Amino acid sequence: MHIFYFFGDSITLGVNVLPKNSFYQLLLEKLQEKFPVPPTKFYNLGACKNSSKEILARFDNEFSARNLPGSTPFFFLMCGVVDTMKFTDTPYCSLSESRENYLALLQKAKAKGQIIAISPSPVANEEQNTRLQELISIQEKICTEHNVPYLNIFPALHNNEFISDLKDGVHPSERGNALMAKAIDAGLKKLL
Repeated sequence: MHIFYFFGDSITLGVNVLPKNSFYQLLLEKLQEKFPVPPTKFYNLGACKNSSKEILARFDNEFSARNLPGSTPFFFLMCGVVDTMKFTDTPYCSLSESRENYLALLQKAKAKGQIIAISPSPVANEEQNTRLQELISIQEKICTEHNVPYLNIFPALHNNEFISDLKDGVHPSERGNALMAKAIDAGLKKLL
């Protein structure tokens, strides 16, 4: 049995759209073609306001509550938007803290199964997008060093079609989720 765990923030969760219109659900349809249900399970473990720090803190509990002996776990890891947000004068997580959290998260997931890491998506704030691109470079380097596939969807989405569609400057609408699913699926076709 394959079990797919999608860890992320509110973008992974699909905030502001119906579940059927989230990029997670759109990807699920593609994955189900390759891994028919049953015996495959899929879990959306996106959570609002979760940075790499919160995802790392809940990873073991979320996994152990859903793991089945003899299953093959696949982890999709997508974080960074909350890390780079400024709730005060500074980003929520420094780049070094994000790096440490991401590395620890990757190591935990790799010890339990296979990983596909996905970059964060762009936001409407270009100052934050600059921080996101710095973080993506760090994430990509960590993944390369640990032989983990990294799908950088940021360049494909950093355009007016995606950015102008963000409902609140961060969360994509139905159309934005479809664009995300398309960008991720294009990368997955090379991996799966």
